[in-house]
Amino acid sequence: MPRRGKKMLNSKRTPILAPPPAQKEYQIKIVTEQCDGCELCVEFCPCDVLEIDKESFNSRMLHYAAVIDLDACTGCRQCERICPSVSIFVLEKDIAQEDSS
Repeated sequence: MPRRGKKMLNSKRTPILAPPPAQKEYQIKIVTEQCDGCELCVEFCPCDVLEIDKESFNSRMLHYAAVIDLDACTGCRQCERICPSVSIFVLEKDIAQEDSS
């Protein structure tokens, strides 16, 4: 399906400073047995982190959501909020605390 609203403006400007380092790391937990494969999480994810796994089925013979690009996750939790079957959970880990230990 074509994605709407994904046009980026071309600019010749470059940032003066480097972007700040990431402070948190995200993990997405999908309870595949609960997932209905409705694709709402896929459509609402602004970073294209999820897709429906067309190769696998759960015990109800439904395709379920799968993470395809975890590094792109910004932790917005849109997938978690929109999921009608409450089968997606976004967990966060503080990177700064981990490095100082």
